Amino acid sequence: MDAMNFNFACAEPAPPKPGSVGIIGAGPSGLAAAGYLSCLGYQVEVYDKLPKPGGLMLFGIPGHRIPAERIALGVRDMERKYGVIFHTQTKICCSAPLHDEEGDHFCKEMLGFGELIKKHEAIIICSGSWKSRKMGIPGEDLPGVYSGLEFLFPIRAARYQSPSVKIPDVAGKNVVVVGAGHSAVDVVHGAIRLGAASVTMCYRRTAREAPCGVFEIERAGELGAAFRHLVTPLRILGAGKVEGIEIRQGELAEAGERGACAMVPGSEKVAALPADVVVAAIGEIATPPFAKELGLEDVRKGEVHWLHMTAIENVFVAGDALTGPSKIGKAVYSGLRAARSLANWLDLKALNRQDAYAYDDLIAIDDHKGGARP
Repeated sequence: MDAMNFNFACAEPAPPKPGSVGIIGAGPSGLAAAGYLSCLGYQVEVYDKLPKPGGLMLFGIPGHRIPAERIALGVRDMERKYGVIFHTQTKICCSAPLHDEEGDHFCKEMLGFGELIKKHEAIIICSGSWKSRKMGIPGEDLPGVYSGLEFLFPIRAARYQSPSVKIPDVAGKNVVVVGAGHSAVDVVHGAIRLGAASVTMCYRRTAREAPCGVFEIERAGELGAAFRHLVTPLRILGAGKVEGIEIRQGELAEAGERGACAMVPGSEKVAALPADVVVAAIGEIATPPFAKELGLEDVRKGEVHWLHMTAIENVFVAGDALTGPSKIGKAVYSGLRAARSLANWLDLKALNRQDAYAYDDLIAIDDHKGGARP
């Protein structure tokens, strides 16, 4: 099996450069940044709370989509050929409480953010999105209600034998999945493999509008999952545990001339679906350390002199930590942009010529025109 080539920017390592760069997070953006900077000859150290590098590529996305072996081989190449050092099970603390996010319980070491700033010439925060969105409805805290990450993460992480990791017990149970993105589809597949008696997807729009695409909805149907469109969850039913979910559902009108689907006006009805397990796969939230102090909102708006640089001069940010949840390709691209900007800054800083940096370089111009490269 071919390795993921995180060092695609070069064929061989460059001569070593003085100093080191720290990267917080070993997901798509962090690994892309590490590959780019190690190609330039920097000593790169990557810090991640999980037991293996890969982030959600490894611990959230099923292996049939992204084989774990390809990630592991790519990481091994970075370690052996380019000297990248990985500090796994290490959390950089913190503006959020420990154990507030998925994967925190794997941590065996905690380092202060200030320690890294002193240790490295520059840092890139690529901490990803590890906190799930809530539905905000009554009963959401009942046992048997999961977020998409809470459901999927243990399935992928169980092999690392942490006592805190327990695969959801859905065998013989009725499972309702709220959402229709790729995470929701992965939950459906996981529940079916774990022996659920029934699986029902509920989505606020139609199958044609589902983020995962019609093909994935049809594929889930072939496996036995049901799909309900135009659904709004109202509350989780049960006393001490999940016993059902109350929803409001509209009736789907016939497709128009352009194939568009809509709800029949006034057709919404309230109903209760039987459920023993409810999974809200409705997205994640990025929780980068010290977001306010770093001025991340200004970075998102582009109100900075250096591309991807935060309010702290030698700290950069990339991936979901900057943009919020996105696709892997966008996270990789963001990591590469931040790494390039960081490298430019270090080069000019060594010459005491930081003012010579042009923010509207080719990459920034691409973004302004909406022509981001793949």
